Amino acid sequence: MTPPLSDAPAAADQRVDWEHHLQVALDNMPGALVYTNDDLDIVFCNERFKEVYDVPRELLQSGRPYPAFLRYLAEHGYYGAGNVDALVDKRVRSLRNPSGESFEDHTPDGRWLRILRRRVATGGVVTVMTDVTEQKLAERDLAVKEGQLHVALDNMPGALVYTDRNLDIVFCNDRFREMYIVPAELLQPGRPYPDFLRYLAENGYYGEGDAAEQVARRVDSLRNPTGKSFEDRAPDGRWFRILRRRVSTGGTVTVMTDVTEQKNAERDLIEATRRTEDANRQITEKNRMLEALNGAIRDKNAQLEEQAAQIAEWNARLEARVTEQVAKIGQMSKLTRFLSPRVSDLIMSGDADDPLKTRRRDITVVFVDLRGFTGFTETAEPEEVMGVLREYHAELGHAIVGHDGTIEHFAGDGAMILFNDPVPIENHELQAIRMAVAMRDAVAALAQGWRKRGHALGFGVGVAGGYATIGTIGFEGRLDYTAIGTVTNLAARLCGEAKDNQILISPRIFSKAEASIEAEPIGELTLKGFNRPVFAHNVLAVRAAPAR
Repeated sequence: MTPPLSDAPAAADQRVDWEHHLQVALDNMPGALVYTNDDLDIVFCNERFKEVYDVPRELLQSGRPYPAFLRYLAEHGYYGAGNVDALVDKRVRSLRNPSGESFEDHTPDGRWLRILRRRVATGGVVTVMTDVTEQKLAERDLAVKEGQLHVALDNMPGALVYTDRNLDIVFCNDRFREMYIVPAELLQPGRPYPDFLRYLAENGYYGEGDAAEQVARRVDSLRNPTGKSFEDRAPDGRWFRILRRRVSTGGTVTVMTDVTEQKNAERDLIEATRRTEDANRQITEKNRMLEALNGAIRDKNAQLEEQAAQIAEWNARLEARVTEQVAKIGQMSKLTRFLSPRVSDLIMSGDADDPLKTRRRDITVVFVDLRGFTGFTETAEPEEVMGVLREYHAELGHAIVGHDGTIEHFAGDGAMILFNDPVPIENHELQAIRMAVAMRDAVAALAQGWRKRGHALGFGVGVAGGYATIGTIGFEGRLDYTAIGTVTNLAARLCGEAKDNQILISPRIFSKAEASIEAEPIGELTLKGFNRPVFAHNVLAVRAAPAR
């Protein structure tokens, strides 16, 4: 089977067009990018890279050593104080042995750059710099605001605890921890607030009674806050006024105010009034002293009322401020979740996670078909033809799966198999040859049986390597995965020239796998669609790997 051939000049034009599109995409990506080869020379850098680093343009020309660019930055204070050679050597080591993890540089002009280096399969290293200055400023601003909020909450006169919809503790201030003497782990963020209530009930904090009922009553108050305050009396004699409010972002804010002095004052007032009344009944001559005492009591009561009003005002302002700050913390948390360092990794991975997207990749293409199949189909019955194809396809399938190949298509006796896409394969040229040899051996065994049935069928293979454009073609509801490029045509032509039991490989494949195979030269072949002859080799065997 012979696939349609693309005209060579048109393929060249298409390649230029794709390279232009790639250049435009790289120049318009949000991050700066530079690609260096194994000798640490610059292969390419985009316009964003040239804008980020204010250096002489000749340092960024293709072919210039990247360490010379690093040295210029070090000598001009870009990496701060220190030994220039040490600063350069540190980054050269990172370039030679990229960890795949990002790090950050702080430029002299105050910008923050997140830098990620990755080694690429074809050799060399790609480095991407992303400007994360705005993220850094936002994180710093958030930290300052959170610090200010914590200072405000820890210095407020009342105790405060914020629980979420699940009744888990989100935050409590230092005054809350001082007010309740409980194990510290019960007040950690994420701990269930009912556990804290249960500890208090079991340790007599709420007085005598059923602990479960006491906890349930307070949990119900937490789930359905009325907005009205109530009072609790601690075992040590303190009184707390408790107010719960639901916040707009979910959960409940509970504020506890120590009103022990107020309660004591009220008790004192009652006692003083009783003593005054007794004194009035017993000693009429002490009326003047009692009137003075009543005046003092009235003054103290007015002071207490003023204090109570002031406390109520403080609580109202505090509740409004807490509600506002809790909402703001929720918004900033969402922002930081979206500003993930992982933005740089996604830029580096490109379309790698979606094998159906069009891309350009260095691949090995294998074409196989049967010799004499056309004549066989003209004389054999259809059922016999289908039987031969089933046996044949089964063996091809075992070999393809066993060597991690990708089936581009099956068509009758022909098949096209790709290596190194969509899954990268180390030494994919040699892997393709191993598969071809396995197929040849398997089909040779089948051919013996076919000959006994009177069918003279042979097997030929063509293998070529190079860059191709890979993606999907077709229409909605019927898309096919395919590779387009000169490499597919070359593999098909070599397959067409191969004689029975031959595996013809292109010069590129031979140069990649020469040390691992035994092959004989076939000579130059004049192939349709190629202006110049192609020198081919026939693979005889794959050498065994040396013992370790």
